[in-house]
Amino acid sequence: MKRRNAKPAKSALRRAIYTYARFLHIYISTALFALLIFFCITGFFLNHLDTFGGSASDESKEIPFAPALTELFAAENTPFENPPLAALKQYVQQQHGLSQFNRMELDEDAGELILDYSLPAGYASAIFLVEDETLLLEYQKGSVLAVMNDLHKGRHTGGAWSWVIDLSALLMVLFAITGFILVFQNKRQRANALWVTALGVATPVIIYFVWVPSITGV
Repeated sequence: MKRRNAKPAKSALRRAIYTYARFLHIYISTALFALLIFFCITGFFLNHLDTFGGSASDESKEIPFAPALTELFAAENTPFENPPLAALKQYVQQQHGLSQFNRMELDEDAGELILDYSLPAGYASAIFLVEDETLLLEYQKGSVLAVMNDLHKGRHTGGAWSWVIDLSALLMVLFAITGFILVFQNKRQRANALWVTALGVATPVIIYFVWVPSITGV
């Protein structure tokens, strides 16, 4: 009786694996539809930066101090000795949406407090001209193409987009694994599919070792 029950149990387990694999494969592919296309296209762009590198434009804008800034600097007798960094960062984020803070630079002779920020395919500097009571925004805005390329690399894109990249990578791995599992369900195509899989693994490895430049003899 044990031997008779073994085959139905194995068959049921196999069916369950294929069912869940198909379910995951279908819904992961639909969930990642846009991101898969996005990363494929931008990967192609990054491989041809001379053609698809995008462009950037440098711009600047002078903005008179808002009353809140005037009061802030009036309350600080020595803003260059004890700069109100936290308050300035909060103001810039609230008014201009800048959050990827890099560093602060002080130029007391010129009366400038400079906050540097990173942007995808660009940068921004918030320069507080204390004596003139003016905020000078200097920034570089990348083209849509340049921003897309930086989104692919996760460069200066913030923590939320970093999570998008990590989650997408994990789901793409699961997508590939479930697709490979489904290969074994089709007996007629199984052998050919396994040969194609082996070819897909071997081809980039061979290309790497044969044609990709590397240093030897060291």
